[in-house]
Amino acid sequence: MEIIKYLGSKLSESIELSLPAGRGLIKLAIKDELGPFHPIDKLNYEKLVEVIQNSLRKRLLDLNIHNFEELLENLLDELNSNQSLITIAGV
Repeated sequence: MEIIKYLGSKLSESIELSLPAGRGLIKLAIKDELGPFHPIDKLNYEKLVEVIQNSLRKRLLDLNIHNFEELLENLLDELNSNQSLITIAGV
């Protein structure tokens, strides 16, 4: 769950949203990608990459975020840099 807070804060900084809104976008993208009953605590690195590349991409496009490609690349870089934390935290 910490990785969602972290990525949400990075997202909110990039598109000037509140912290809860940034986390909310990521959580909604997870629900879009994996369904409403997939437990967030059972996410792994690969699933988070899919969420960012698919559902979050679509949500950012729907919000008319012009630099969404760069934003997604930055989030994927952050996710990659913190992959060990995801594994340790059991996310």
